[in-house]
Amino acid sequence: MTQTIQTIPTNLIIGFLGSGKTTAILHLLRNRPKNSNWAVLVNEFGDVGIDGVMLEQEGLGSGVFIKEVPGGCICCAAGLPLQIALNLLIKKASPERIIIEPTGVGHPKKVMDVLTGEFYKTVLDIRATICLVEAHKLNDDKYLSNQTFIDQLNIADIVLASKADQASLDDIERFHQFIQSIEPAKADFAEIEFGQFSVELLDIERNLQRCVSFPDAHTSKSHEHHSEISEEIKLELDYNFQWQKFENNGEGYFGCGWIFDPSIVFDELKLAEFVQSEKFSRVKGIFHTNNGWLMFNRSDEQFSKQDYDESKDSRVEIIEPNHHDWNLVEEQLLTCVKDAKNKGSTESI
Repeated sequence: MTQTIQTIPTNLIIGFLGSGKTTAILHLLRNRPKNSNWAVLVNEFGDVGIDGVMLEQEGLGSGVFIKEVPGGCICCAAGLPLQIALNLLIKKASPERIIIEPTGVGHPKKVMDVLTGEFYKTVLDIRATICLVEAHKLNDDKYLSNQTFIDQLNIADIVLASKADQASLDDIERFHQFIQSIEPAKADFAEIEFGQFSVELLDIERNLQRCVSFPDAHTSKSHEHHSEISEEIKLELDYNFQWQKFENNGEGYFGCGWIFDPSIVFDELKLAEFVQSEKFSRVKGIFHTNNGWLMFNRSDEQFSKQDYDESKDSRVEIIEPNHHDWNLVEEQLLTCVKDAKNKGSTESI
């Protein structure tokens, strides 16, 4: 008797930078069917990787497998990074569902092309793509002129206005009007708070008629990467510890991230002032502070701070549409350091 091969239900959770994808995925994982195995593939623009660490440290227990691919879009280089990561995840987890979170600045078409290609035809069952969008961004020409942002909305089967508690009534009304103008009609759209929506939405069928308006928006040009152990500024500021800095750029964005040893303690007030600086629009980090471990999140003008479990290191990622003098930014970040235990150590982290 021939055994029937079961394809794996798979969903894309997409959305621009700061839309709340990771928070939504955490909610889904916490509310998945009991004793089920789920796998999550997280792709981040920056090399440091914040979202994967967050998911891994949430204490979700057995049955959740996380694979992180930092440093640019996973669909570049003929989709090989995506295929390699996905194949490893399937082999390790034998998942009953897969959730894929592409980078917020990556165009979704090539990711979908890989997933629906011949290689995965008998492996994956691609179901509804869910796009998260902050409603207020639908009134901002900076986003409405961004081809990736528009095509994330076009390709989605379901569009959710995240952070609805922070949106005005005009924002919500504009969201409804905008989504209702897209053809073919969405399977569902709604406002949500704190990333909370029904797991049942994941099983809505994918509409094969959905297409993007800018199929050539995403280029396969490689991201440029640079990493270093920073020492010059260390000597200038008389800090006897080392840290790592990672730079990359691509898709019209520039990013820089830092990783610090957990012995380094940041001043919470200075750090909050740094993250909320007007020159930044997207900052996300996990820090060991004088008031414990904290996560800072800055998306445009919205800033949040919350307690966080002890982490293996402090790390932060800044992503901007304009290039910064990252050495100057690093110097400003280092002024937020309050103390470093075991001073004198010269081992790199």
